[in-house]
Amino acid sequence: MNAPTLANSKGTASGGRELALVGLALALLAAAALRPSIHGVDGVGHYVYLASLLVDGDLDLAGQYRRFDELRDYPFSLLAEAPVSPVTGRAANRYGVGAALLWSPAVAVTHLGLRLAAPERADGVGRPYEWAVGVATAFWASLALLLLYARARRAAPAWAAGAMLAGLVLTTPLGFYIYAHGSMGHGASFFAVTAGLLAVERAWDGAGTRALGWSALAGGLLALIVIVRFQDASWALVLGAALVAGLAQRRRSAREWLALAATGGGGALIVLLPQMWAWNELYGSWLAGPMPYLDDSAGRFEPWPRHFVAALFSARAGALLWHPLLGLGLAALAWAAARAPGRLRALAWVGLVGFVAQAWVVGSWSVWWAGASFGNRFFISSLPALGLGLAWGAGRLRRPAARAAVLVLLVLLIVWNMGLLVQYAVGMVPREDDVAWGRVVRQNLVDVPRLVIERIR
Repeated sequence: MNAPTLANSKGTASGGRELALVGLALALLAAAALRPSIHGVDGVGHYVYLASLLVDGDLDLAGQYRRFDELRDYPFSLLAEAPVSPVTGRAANRYGVGAALLWSPAVAVTHLGLRLAAPERADGVGRPYEWAVGVATAFWASLALLLLYARARRAAPAWAAGAMLAGLVLTTPLGFYIYAHGSMGHGASFFAVTAGLLAVERAWDGAGTRALGWSALAGGLLALIVIVRFQDASWALVLGAALVAGLAQRRRSAREWLALAATGGGGALIVLLPQMWAWNELYGSWLAGPMPYLDDSAGRFEPWPRHFVAALFSARAGALLWHPLLGLGLAALAWAAARAPGRLRALAWVGLVGFVAQAWVVGSWSVWWAGASFGNRFFISSLPALGLGLAWGAGRLRRPAARAAVLVLLVLLIVWNMGLLVQYAVGMVPREDDVAWGRVVRQNLVDVPRLVIERIR
């Protein structure tokens, strides 16, 4: 028996109501959980493009760096100490413009409103701007979750797709980096990879002008993945290879291939242009690339991922150790790669290769533990593919007892993750240094419940 789909025998109206309910639930979650901030080196680095353009009218970031340094409540990693380009004399920025592009409508409207209503507050910093970034991040991430749910429902029942969403948001670092630290850019990267993955799949099935349209959209989204977080270029490469391989399944003339390359490349170029302009303004060349990574000032990359195992299993933010759902997602993807029907099997292979590629990049970087990170946030971009595998795998379970076991496990993982989040928030574990895993487990089982009970009392 085929798993129920969103457009089942009840008709598309029923599917539309279901999506509307999921969207409403995501909106209510965002309204309840959103605690926006423009925080840390990453947060300011992603946002400072907008502040500099709106307030100063240029991309000379030094003044904005000094402004944010004055507002920060910790003394390390001063933004004003960023390397200066010998060509332009301007301060470098290790972060891409992609997140700023996604935030720009909300931030620009906020800035314009402040200039009209309270000009003295239209300075690019402060709570109105933090709320603009936070709401924009929640919007794009929620849209990605809704798209992921709709795709999962084509292969799994509603309970499995819903459990998948709950798992991604509440048992991994994703929820924290959507609702609490949205300026870090991970909510934007989650959207870019989700939309890129689904656009590639749609391009596989397209013919004629539809194929050209989806190819252009996929090309633009793959470029967006790169300029949101440069480390996610591994996902863009894997998805780009998958796009070409999928398009090659149909016999196409040289003229068709040329048209597909032109539309896909054109879509990518349009999205890349703002980043290339920023490189030219900062470093003096449209093709300069992310200089802080190329000159090792933002950490060193090596050809061989000698930290591969540590990035996955270390007590120092090892992705699979801190968040076991990722391991279950990998197992589900492997199952789907062997047994899933149709396009889902191909997507499962793409997901497996993409995860390994991302782990390779993270493991080759000198900052493989992701800095002061809750869990290993670098793997958030792998969650869309893992989520599809989880939904399909859960949907294959037919016995009520097996489904109940999945839901019980989900609750346990949520409790575990919330305990880790409490430890991270109150400083019970170091945010960057090594940590004894036995201590983490004991604190999650004993100290965190005691702390929560004391706070309730």
